[in-house]
Amino acid sequence: MLKSIPLTQILVGDRARPVDMEHAAAIAGSMVDRGLINPITVRSTPAAGGGATPYTLVAGGHRLEAARMNEWPEIEAVIVSADAAEAQLIEISENLFRNDLSALDRAVFVMKFREIFEDRHGKIDPKGGRPKKQAHDEPVIFSPGRELSQRVQERLGIAAATYKRISAIGQKLHPMLRAALRGTAYEHDQKQLLKLASMPEAEQTGIAKALQYEPDLKAILASDKPVVKKLPVDLQEAIFAKVCKLLDKADDDTLLRVLNHIGDKRDVSFLEAAE
Repeated sequence: MLKSIPLTQILVGDRARPVDMEHAAAIAGSMVDRGLINPITVRSTPAAGGGATPYTLVAGGHRLEAARMNEWPEIEAVIVSADAAEAQLIEISENLFRNDLSALDRAVFVMKFREIFEDRHGKIDPKGGRPKKQAHDEPVIFSPGRELSQRVQERLGIAAATYKRISAIGQKLHPMLRAALRGTAYEHDQKQLLKLASMPEAEQTGIAKALQYEPDLKAILASDKPVVKKLPVDLQEAIFAKVCKLLDKADDDTLLRVLNHIGDKRDVSFLEAAE
């Protein structure tokens, strides 16, 4: 159902993707010129806020914030029948197909989808097998982990390879580092995000703290690597060092043999030079 709803009656709540105020401002300018092209999506929550906010935002956080910037009293919204979990799935599905979504946000959304899926259907046992007794009666789906990835891929329309990369970032990138990277150019660099996600947790948190003082991620990563300068090798110096090391281990008889050998070589060199 499509309906114009006062902005004051819409509860935003926790969002998988925080609102980028600069992006919202750009949308606000467009809405002044062209109006609202796509309505936001809300669900009915009559008891929210003691009845003061009978609608909760499902999708369209930037459009809603833009309407507030423009001081609109109300906004057009599509009202859907959905519980909190399904509302999150709708938000995820809508955002994943937006061109302005960063690689970091895409990973967060897919990870959130996984969490919602497991909350609804039970934990995935990656090894499969028969049901076992679980603490606190926690439900478990005893099927290969690929079932989850297939469900996500079908629901979100993404390829298996894409899902694998996105999941690695979403599951392994530390929340502290994730927050530090948000709003920077690096949140769009999937290759760099994968590299960071593969690092130990302690390294990730260290990088997150360093980003508070040094915005250049490459500089931070380079500072942790020892600089090894390749000096020109003097062959004769290298030979002398090795010989000295060996002579330290030689007994008197061996030293005498070495001296005789040096003497012989010297005599040969002298004769060759005389010729």
